[in-house]
Amino acid sequence: MNYYLKYRPQTIAELDLTFVREALTKALQAKSVPHAWLFCGPKGTGKTSSARIIAKAVNCDTKKDSPEPCNHCDNCRAITKGTAMDVLEIDAASNRGIDDIRELKDKINLAPTNLKYKVYIIDEVHMLTKEAFNALLKTLEEPPAHAIFILATTEPEKLPETVVSRCLVIKFAKALPAELIRSLKRVVKAEKLTVKDEALQLIAGAADGSFRDAVKALEYPSGLSVIKLDDWLAWLYQRRAKAALDWLQSAWNEGRRPKSILLAAIERLRRILLLRLGAGEAEDIAALIDPAIIKDLARRLIAAAGEIKDSAIEVLPLELAVADWCQSGPPPSAKTPAGKTGILSKWPQILEAVKPLNHSLEALLRATEPVGVENGFLLVRVYYQFHKDRLEEERYRAMIEQVASKILAAPVKIKFFLSAKLTPSHDADIIKTAEEVFGIEVND
Repeated sequence: MNYYLKYRPQTIAELDLTFVREALTKALQAKSVPHAWLFCGPKGTGKTSSARIIAKAVNCDTKKDSPEPCNHCDNCRAITKGTAMDVLEIDAASNRGIDDIRELKDKINLAPTNLKYKVYIIDEVHMLTKEAFNALLKTLEEPPAHAIFILATTEPEKLPETVVSRCLVIKFAKALPAELIRSLKRVVKAEKLTVKDEALQLIAGAADGSFRDAVKALEYPSGLSVIKLDDWLAWLYQRRAKAALDWLQSAWNEGRRPKSILLAAIERLRRILLLRLGAGEAEDIAALIDPAIIKDLARRLIAAAGEIKDSAIEVLPLELAVADWCQSGPPPSAKTPAGKTGILSKWPQILEAVKPLNHSLEALLRATEPVGVENGFLLVRVYYQFHKDRLEEERYRAMIEQVASKILAAPVKIKFFLSAKLTPSHDADIIKTAEEVFGIEVND
């Protein structure tokens, strides 16, 4: 499902760029509607959507004071469906020659078939040849009363000044994160999707100001979730080249663009760095990663992002960055970034994170004790066999390891072992566990 096309704005109010909403409203409320418009800005910021809204607004049959199209009359519905013969969308990259513009000029004087105005939407207009621009200029200088031109470009600096001067220019800036999130929430609500706010923030950071790229990210069920991205960053932190490259290949095969992955990773590293330096609310992943490592990795990824545009193989700069990074230094100690002290200090957080997922499991864990790391395993002391058997069930072990990996910012494997030594405090924990898990009251 192409969410961007399905939910592209159909009214001025639905446009998420504040300046564009205000500019279109003002222009359409004027006594005389401009016959030539120029929309400038990056891809995916709503230029074509805005052009179609204008086409509907000037041809809407409903009598009203508002500049908004009604979207219910025959004219509005035909334009929305793309069946209106008097609204022509032209790709200048494919129709860039003087013959194409001459053909347009020959037909433009003919009266509209059904609508009040003929609307010509010329996308990537900067691709026209010099001769084609000269021919277009003559039409813009003396347009028929029934014709409106809407030119769109990502490279306005390539347009002749004589053409620009004949148009009402509206500049489309890259969307702010808040504007992207507004657009994303509209789609999430309409599709009844379950997407956490932190995931929306991640998508907005990776979209590079493009509504199209942001909304497209919602189409991938396995997408760049915060958890998956944190796993990838953890593998990079550990210099695990194979795991990092395998994940990258999987994302690439699913249709993820390398630049989107890079921007998401850079934004995530930025957030982790700010949290590590004390800005913003605390977050588990930021607790243990060295700021110097974050900055070094971010610089490498930023450099790779700049190389993608000129690369013959789009994903290659990112693959090379991963390979270079993993070979640039030794992996962290086998005792994990946290070490024994870090694990002990984080154990209460692990328990709190497990509790809302499974209350009984948290109660079982409270009666255990983390003691250290050996051969890459987090060792946890258990005092009763039935506790050990329960904790080693695959679903419980996986849940604990996932939570611990997130909080300790590194993949964690857990090994439970029995111990006969009980302290008074652990004895009390065992009793409390029995009461909570089994619903019984234990008397001294």
